[in-house]
Amino acid sequence: MMKNIFLALTVLALAALACSFGPPASPSVPSSVPPSVPSSVPPSVPPSAASLDPRALDTAGMEECNLVSDADFSALFGQTPTDKIPEAELNNNSCYYSFSGGQTVSVIVLLGQPGRQVYDSSMQYIGSTDGAEALPLGEIAILQERDGLVIIKAVINGWYLEVNGRGFDRQALIQLARLFETRLIPYPQQSDAPAETPAASGGSQCQNPYYPVAQGASWQYRLSGVTSDTFTRTISSIRADGFDDQDVFSVGTTRRGSWACQNGNLISLTPGSGAAVTAPDVQANFTIESNSGISFPANPQPGQEWAQNIVYLGQQNVGGVLVESRNVLQTSCKAIGFEKVSVPAGAFEALRVDCTFRLDISVSGAPTFTFTSQDSAWYGQGIGMVKSNGVSNMGSTEIVLLSYNIP
Repeated sequence: MMKNIFLALTVLALAALACSFGPPASPSVPSSVPPSVPSSVPPSVPPSAASLDPRALDTAGMEECNLVSDADFSALFGQTPTDKIPEAELNNNSCYYSFSGGQTVSVIVLLGQPGRQVYDSSMQYIGSTDGAEALPLGEIAILQERDGLVIIKAVINGWYLEVNGRGFDRQALIQLARLFETRLIPYPQQSDAPAETPAASGGSQCQNPYYPVAQGASWQYRLSGVTSDTFTRTISSIRADGFDDQDVFSVGTTRRGSWACQNGNLISLTPGSGAAVTAPDVQANFTIESNSGISFPANPQPGQEWAQNIVYLGQQNVGGVLVESRNVLQTSCKAIGFEKVSVPAGAFEALRVDCTFRLDISVSGAPTFTFTSQDSAWYGQGIGMVKSNGVSNMGSTEIVLLSYNIP
């Protein structure tokens, strides 16, 4: 049993090391979401005093904590936060509030994509609607409760909103989410001009010289060190502002992931870009609690630095036993310069990128495992990653490119 749990966590750590890439299509909300709603949901809440455009908040000045005011908290919860932790991000505005009694609340508004698109994408993963209750909130909404955590996912005025709370009555959290029905301005309308069909190399938002995004592109890699295997990475679907990918390992493990694209910046939407990891007797699925920063910049130059932090909740089904986890992945990278690299796929003048990784995994609320690594990866222009070397507290890992096919 513990061996299988360790396997699931190991796959996550190696996925982070692999610097892999992958955004989901937009399926319908599963019919398993109950149509009924709790009769005790309040029909209304006091209207907000002013309209809010979450894009206009000054992330440099950390004003995204103005998503909810102290007066709002006082009216709904009878107390105000003792601490506010903002997340200055490229694609969302969010804040985490803590209270004197140990209660916590987080509020997240995603900026980069229409809310329904984000909502539908999040609903495609196994377990994403487990225990869900439909709410009369915005265009569509659900509520879930997991080990004392109340999770509300909603599309309001075209924006994707999440409210997560622990230690507060669920009705107060529903009322907090309902504030945004009168607060959020309508999501900006898209141009009426017909959308261009993405070219073979992907949508314009995904154009990146070191991460080719092309439908059907594939790369075969050899992994050695802590684990020895070969795997094939493919891009399974693309759109103007994102793409899906997957890694299929020869031992039977599959990693699927999703990415968003913003003017060439690539942003992992899932841990290690792995929204789901499957292996014999193991099924791991994840939902994002917060996601800040970027995974790979539009046109990295030597000396450029970037970072990304992802907090995600995991459910690992290990031999029929459900294991809950909370995971925090912190990544910090710097472009070093161009170096000559020889691998089985050929010789390349490649950009070297050095990254540090820290993955903190808590199972059932208790700290269980911390994975740390220092990694160097080399990217060929128009090719993608050709080599990666990592040294971690689990050992050393090397990934080399065996062959590739970019249509």
